[in-house]
Amino acid sequence: MNAMASGTDRPESQRAAGDIAWAAVWSGFAIALLGTLAAATWAIGFAGKGTWWAANLGALSLFCGALFTGWRAGTAEPLNGAYIAVFYFSTAAAAIFGGEFFGVMPDPLPGLPRGDSTFYFVWPLEQLAAATLGAMLGGWLRERRNGGKAQ
Repeated sequence: MNAMASGTDRPESQRAAGDIAWAAVWSGFAIALLGTLAAATWAIGFAGKGTWWAANLGALSLFCGALFTGWRAGTAEPLNGAYIAVFYFSTAAAAIFGGEFFGVMPDPLPGLPRGDSTFYFVWPLEQLAAATLGAMLGGWLRERRNGGKAQ
């Protein structure tokens, strides 16, 4: 037996406080991204709503993805949600900048007046709040369901 077992070889280290549940984070990110794509398609493509509609429905999708992450992780660790928010924002920012670079993004974005920078300040904060609160709530609900014992 190897005297220097890695942290992943020890079952007690799987749910140590502060550990990131990467499988749950990636699952929550996928849920958030797919929900946002569906919401943005509806809001901008079919309903004629503006960018704020897509962003707010995307934040709701992000909250749901983070809620799933917290539930699956079995702990109310807000860092799991923060990672989802960072990945989510990075993907959205890459899409926006890529669209600008290739000249396929409308200027201004639908529903935003020209020169309005409020969206670019508030939207990332909304994402961070939705993801961390969702992950904490999901973990708290899972712990409560299991009688206060972490998974």
